[in-house]
Amino acid sequence: MIYSVRAFTAVTVATVDHAIVQLWNPDATKRIKVLEVGMFKAGAGTANDSMYLARTSTIGTSATTVTPDADNAWAGDKAPSSAAVLKVAAFSVQPTLLTPPLWGWVSSAAAGAGVIWPTPRGIEIPPGAGLAMVQRQATIWPTSEVYYVFED
Repeated sequence: MIYSVRAFTAVTVATVDHAIVQLWNPDATKRIKVLEVGMFKAGAGTANDSMYLARTSTIGTSATTVTPDADNAWAGDKAPSSAAVLKVAAFSVQPTLLTPPLWGWVSSAAAGAGVIWPTPRGIEIPPGAGLAMVQRQATIWPTSEVYYVFED
């Protein structure tokens, strides 16, 4: 079944490799597949804004957790069996980022700048792992609208 989950992030701390948002798969056996991710700045950033997608091996500690339910299902009738969650910045304890990153994006500083990454065959997230959007530079990433579309 296909799900989409979204949130507004908080501004981040000005540190290199700070997670902005992470889709976490807490299931012990089930894989989930990310079909698309997107991010759009709600506020202005800086000229050095850039971010990347990275796999994660620990969940970290975030200020907000969004738990998709049946309303997030495109069929509208069943919560994700994996119990996947969206962890939203600011992170007080960073998730463990795996290297190398999958791919990146250099952003305009303007509010409204954004990116949509479709992944036609999907990016699989194994059990007990995640996929994060991470700021590359030691700049404060502004509040942003983020979303993940995933198959559970």
